Amino acid sequence: MQSNEFRSDISDHEDHPGTSGIWTFVFIDMVVFFLFFLVYISERLRLPDIFSVSQRQLDPLTGLASALFLLTSSWCMVEAVHATRRNAERAAALYLNLALLLGALFAGNKLIEYSDKIALGLSPVSNGFFTFYFLITGLHFIHVIGGMVFMGHCRMRLSTELGSKNFRKKMENVGLFWHFVDVLWLFIFPMLYLAGAK
Repeated sequence: MQSNEFRSDISDHEDHPGTSGIWTFVFIDMVVFFLFFLVYISERLRLPDIFSVSQRQLDPLTGLASALFLLTSSWCMVEAVHATRRNAERAAALYLNLALLLGALFAGNKLIEYSDKIALGLSPVSNGFFTFYFLITGLHFIHVIGGMVFMGHCRMRLSTELGSKNFRKKMENVGLFWHFVDVLWLFIFPMLYLAGAK
């Protein structure tokens, strides 16, 4: 009886990507980031000069490069999911590898940026802007690393689990999480690097 219920849970919402668990997690996570964004905007309106001067310490091209890495990685993840649905192992492996590589480029780019800021004596306690900069981008960075761990897990299981319904759902869940990480950066990049800069 329990095994039948388990199979029923897995087969729920077959027409929709992923499972209800990942959608719930993404929604809660989105609310958390939205609250951070609201507080950031509130503080920026309260201290416009400090935030504007501090923002000039960020390089928009670095933020743009990060956006391009994540956008392309997200597209690769879409292709990996499509390949998984077709049971095309070589294509799924290729696109997963590319998604991981681009995620690593994003992470490397962010670590270089952090090291540059720290070398300039900038830290989360420098002022309000850099508190939010390190907090928001740091939380996002953790999400990137988490997404890469999930993708790496799928890559290792690809050859043995491809073709199973559970693996397809797993790939869809990872894809949805990775797209969420990408969308977050599309908000973070203009908010921290572009909006209000003088």
